[in-house]
Amino acid sequence: MKSYIFWSFLAVLAVSCDYDNEEELYPDAPECGVEGITYDVHVAPIMATSCAYSGCHDGNSGAISLTNYAAVKASVDNGSFENRVLIQKNMPPGEQLSNCEIAQLSAWIADGAPEN
Repeated sequence: MKSYIFWSFLAVLAVSCDYDNEEELYPDAPECGVEGITYDVHVAPIMATSCAYSGCHDGNSGAISLTNYAAVKASVDNGSFENRVLIQKNMPPGEQLSNCEIAQLSAWIADGAPEN
C-alpha cells in the first residue's frame, strides 16, 4: 500500500511540474510597451530585480558593477550586455527574463540606450 501511495504521489508531482510562461499564464495582460524605453524608468528596475541584488552585480562581488547608468551603458557600448543578456541569454543566471523585459531591453539598446 505504501508503494502505491508513493508512486501515485510521484505521478501527480511529475504531471504538475510545468514551465510557467508569463505570456501563456496571463494572455490578457497589458501590452508590453517598447517605445521610449529609458534606463531610469524601465531598465533600472529590471537591473535592480535581476542583476544588482544579493551580491551579483552590486559592486561588492568582484564582478562588473551594474548599479548605475554609466556602468550599464559601458557594458552596452562594448557589446557585452547584449551578448550575455539577449544573445547567449545566460544572464541573469538561474532565472529567465520575461519576453516583455527582453523586448524592452532590445528596444532600449536599438535606441542608443538613453538614460532618461
